[in-house]
Amino acid sequence: MSLEAPDPTFYVRAPIMNAQAGITLCRALFAACPKDAPAALLKSAAKVNAAADKAQSALALRQKALGKVSDEAARIVDQAGDASWGALRLRLLGFAELPVAKFPDAKRAAELVTILFGPDGLSFLKEAYSVQWSTADTILKRIDEEELEKDIDRIAGKAFLDNIRAQHEQYGAMVQGILLREQAEGVNLADHVRAMGRAIVEYATKVCASVDEDDESSITAARSALRPLDAYREAATRRGNHVQPPAGTEVPPSA
Repeated sequence: MSLEAPDPTFYVRAPIMNAQAGITLCRALFAACPKDAPAALLKSAAKVNAAADKAQSALALRQKALGKVSDEAARIVDQAGDASWGALRLRLLGFAELPVAKFPDAKRAAELVTILFGPDGLSFLKEAYSVQWSTADTILKRIDEEELEKDIDRIAGKAFLDNIRAQHEQYGAMVQGILLREQAEGVNLADHVRAMGRAIVEYATKVCASVDEDDESSITAARSALRPLDAYREAATRRGNHVQPPAGTEVPPSA
């Protein structure tokens, strides 16, 4: 009995899948493509793999956002950061009020207030979190580059700048978490599922087109190349022809 060629009509629609299942299926199809296949088919297989790459990157971004910074946690970090800068400024301002004749560092304290905070003082702490972090980071870089830390520690006490640096590190992590969350919220996994579906259909169509029904080896090669897709659909049929994805990710892409 001769081997039957795959029926192209079985592959004109992409399977129902979520992002995770689509990535797995695309990887399997790419691996199953014969290495000596025609250039057009190899190109199509590469598109399947590329679609999986993009979907996987988007999925990874979404998963990282699951550990996002809550608004309440961000507020607490912001308050601690603001307090650290406020404490240092108040300390320097207080020292600057001392009589210079008796306390020579009073003059340097006033200079440091101007160098670090300028005429706007702590107004930067009212800006958006990312702007606050950037401004604070610039001040810290200036402290390092101009070697101001020794004077600050001598006049205010080492604990003040140490506290600022510790809070600044946490502030940076908080800002990164918020940016990641916002970026992830703009990721539409459904678009990636549709893209994988289109790539799969294109690939399957070209596999079917490569078959010579008088050449059993080409039929065998096509069956092998399509086996991951056939197996996926068979498994879906056994589960009631339904794949239950995470909420918001299921899309039945058409060809």
